[in-house]
Amino acid sequence: MVHIVLGYDGSPAAEAGLAWVADRAARGRVTVELVTVTNMLRSDYAQTAATLEEGSRRLKDVAGGIDVETHWRDGSMPNTLIDQAESADLLVIGVTQSHPVRTALKGWIPARTAARAKVPTVLVPEGWTPHEHAVMVGVDDDPSSDAAILYAAHEATDLGVPLRLVHAWQMPVPTVDGAVALLASPLEIKNAHRKLLEEAGQRVLEAYPELGVEAVLVGDNPASALLARAERTSLLVLGTHHRGLWAGAALGSVAQDILFQVPCPVCVVPNPGAD
Repeated sequence: MVHIVLGYDGSPAAEAGLAWVADRAARGRVTVELVTVTNMLRSDYAQTAATLEEGSRRLKDVAGGIDVETHWRDGSMPNTLIDQAESADLLVIGVTQSHPVRTALKGWIPARTAARAKVPTVLVPEGWTPHEHAVMVGVDDDPSSDAAILYAAHEATDLGVPLRLVHAWQMPVPTVDGAVALLASPLEIKNAHRKLLEEAGQRVLEAYPELGVEAVLVGDNPASALLARAERTSLLVLGTHHRGLWAGAALGSVAQDILFQVPCPVCVVPNPGAD
């Protein structure tokens, strides 16, 4: 049984999250908790309760006999929602891609929420509709993406679609030791990155031998490599170690660019070995 916490306030972005959760519930046994973060001085609790009840009813209508609970919690975003989801298996929130500043002002701050959550967090773009495309995962240079790769493989298996592993590489800036610049050849660098990608694919096939796996090595920056392939993707999975999204590859504004441009949901998976 998978326990999902959905941040829900009745907005169009939240409705996209609700639709994604309903689709996920149709694939297996889940329990869902609809959570609204309220403010004790400004919130209309009667309206909040009505909104949550309507969301629960619509979710049950779509997903059959699903078990749904509703809660509102006084506090601030994103901390209160993150705390509420600490014991969940998955946190889901909707994203208004066309108005990232407005989204941030409302307190959702998707990148910060996903980077700080202790559980996998799915950010669903407003207007999302389901597609049977491949699941795509970014393969990083360090272990921060290891958990994300296996999570993506599980989701691809569950969806019955292929898994696309994408690893981006670029020539490093030469390092100087005295008067001597030490720099490997482009072919050596590319082969090292190809080996890293192949090893990731081997780990996936050991765990999921029947899964179709496509490995893509791209000479580009990580954000561009992922964005160029996001159109035919049902879910984009990224790893994080709580020092920024995809640290060492897509930092700060680049991560924000990914979240607010991709047409598919993004799942950020924390590295269990990180602080």
